[in-house]
Amino acid sequence: MATSRCWEFLALLNRKKSLGSADDLYNTPLRRNLKTFQLVPMGIGTLIGSGLYVLTGVVAKETTGPAIVISYAISGVAALLSAACFVEFACRIPRTGSAYTFTYISIGEIWAFFVGWNLILEYAVSAASDATAFIGYLDFLSGKVLSDFVVNRILGGNVWTLPYIAPFPNIFAAVLIALITVAVMLGSKVSASVSIVFVLLNAAVVSIIIALGFAETDIKNWQDYGGFVPKGPGSIFTGAAKLFFAYTGLDAISYANEEAVNPQKSIPRATFISLLIVTTVYMLCSALLTLMVPYPMLDESSAFAGAFVATGVGWARWVVSIGALCGMFACVLMSLYCLQRSFYAMAVDGLLFSCLGRVNQTTGVPIIAAVCSCTIVVILAVFFSLVQLVEFSSIGVLTGCTFVSSAVITLRYQPDLLSGEDSMSFEMSSHPSEQRVQAPSDSHGGESSDRERLLTDTSSTLPGTLKEKFRNLPLLKHLAKFRPGVVVNTCLGMSVVLFCGVILVLKYGFQNILAADWWAILLLVFFLVGGLVSFFVIPLHEQNQASGDYYRVHWVPFVPGLSILFNLTLLLHLDAVTWFRFLIWIAIGTTIYALYGFCNSKEGQRRQLQAELPGDDNYARATYGSCNDSTEAKDVRDRLK
Repeated sequence: MATSRCWEFLALLNRKKSLGSADDLYNTPLRRNLKTFQLVPMGIGTLIGSGLYVLTGVVAKETTGPAIVISYAISGVAALLSAACFVEFACRIPRTGSAYTFTYISIGEIWAFFVGWNLILEYAVSAASDATAFIGYLDFLSGKVLSDFVVNRILGGNVWTLPYIAPFPNIFAAVLIALITVAVMLGSKVSASVSIVFVLLNAAVVSIIIALGFAETDIKNWQDYGGFVPKGPGSIFTGAAKLFFAYTGLDAISYANEEAVNPQKSIPRATFISLLIVTTVYMLCSALLTLMVPYPMLDESSAFAGAFVATGVGWARWVVSIGALCGMFACVLMSLYCLQRSFYAMAVDGLLFSCLGRVNQTTGVPIIAAVCSCTIVVILAVFFSLVQLVEFSSIGVLTGCTFVSSAVITLRYQPDLLSGEDSMSFEMSSHPSEQRVQAPSDSHGGESSDRERLLTDTSSTLPGTLKEKFRNLPLLKHLAKFRPGVVVNTCLGMSVVLFCGVILVLKYGFQNILAADWWAILLLVFFLVGGLVSFFVIPLHEQNQASGDYYRVHWVPFVPGLSILFNLTLLLHLDAVTWFRFLIWIAIGTTIYALYGFCNSKEGQRRQLQAELPGDDNYARATYGSCNDSTEAKDVRDRLK
């Protein structure tokens, strides 16, 4: 009895979101008015900000040296692989919510909540850090007028000495965030227009930096001071993990897929164009920076401006500062846009408070979500320093990218849940109590439900089942007995755990491997062989070949698998204190989900109501609608909505 209840509870935690009909996917209270040429500046505006103007100098000086170019390349490849997975889901599911929505549909509710919770953290920290950096640049240009005003006029000459708190409140950052929130609340078209203006100004400044920087380079700066990789190969991956902060917002365009006119075309185009442009800019600018000035002499607070001053082009620091301000303003704008959309998506599903999902009829914007976003970001920007915010930024986006890449593999090796039919008809629940929710019979009156057909049909090329040519092999024939997708999901989970072991062995036991210590070599071989074997069982199964006029990731499962490997490598190179703070954030989210989200989940309420319906006829009327418009059917349909 206890085991049965445990399985039932786990099944509830892993319930997947159903999508309804294909027409319902495109129905939204938000306004579809964005095209590719508007989405590209939104993507670039989210990415080029404090990551380029502040973090580049910090990482180059403290972590990588000139090898920051390679670190940017690694983080760029990881971002591109993850973006490919985001794009497929954004095209197939024209709903806002990004990684959260995608995970909810393919993996399950509890995982989706944590992904969404991490996205809230990601964009809140990103907006706060960019706002703090913006005010920091203004303070630098004004000769410390802003900070002196706060310290001397407001605090009476005293500063705060509390641990983990900024020395004084960044009041001007709060004002900036409030002003940008007003722009966001006016609608997505206003946000996109403002973003375009600042992105164009930022692009002009970046072009000037590159043009002037080439004239001031000296190759000796890559040869002296320890060479190109002065702090060892491990510093390259550590730097890449930190620099992934610069790609915070790589999924920003997918947040706009509920407001895009043609998401199946414009989302992939805008995403890949934005990432290619941004990665090229990052690599060029970081190379020029370390060629202009020896990396130990970089100014961490304003690396590019300081580099031009050091090379005798002092006037260029004003140009750089203008670009930095434009870039960081656009980043704050887009981070707030994505943050409120995260609140909106989770609130609509009932996992966060319902008031956050109310959309203003005039502007088409979730106003309460915008105000809540503004409040959280203001608190972070006022009370925490830039360094403290940046240290806590990458883990949220890396976690979300890992889940989305895993979800691509999961969906490719199971019956199509996104074809426009009710996904509950195809879920492979492992608990018998779930099987009482039956889809309606087919039009020919067959007694078998879709669920029963999927469980018993082993002769067809059903996605997620072992391929016919492998079913008679001694080592593989037993895998054909499992339900579609079960073996794939199990092997995917095992390979993730084992590859984590490979990464940790290489990180902490690399010198032991070079010294030929038997235990280090044995651990590496065990984890590597186990991970490869587990992963290569996946392509032995039938893949879902559902057709559709939208972008699909190529070479599945290898491309999303490589994305997972990159993301895991970067995650495991983050500092221990970052993981500690992350666990605290997760604990807060777990409390909210346990006390509110689990009980108020719209998907949970839908399933409970469907289970209470007296028969398949009522199920059909309530779920799909029929000619029988009885009062009971109308009532049930309203309750299910």
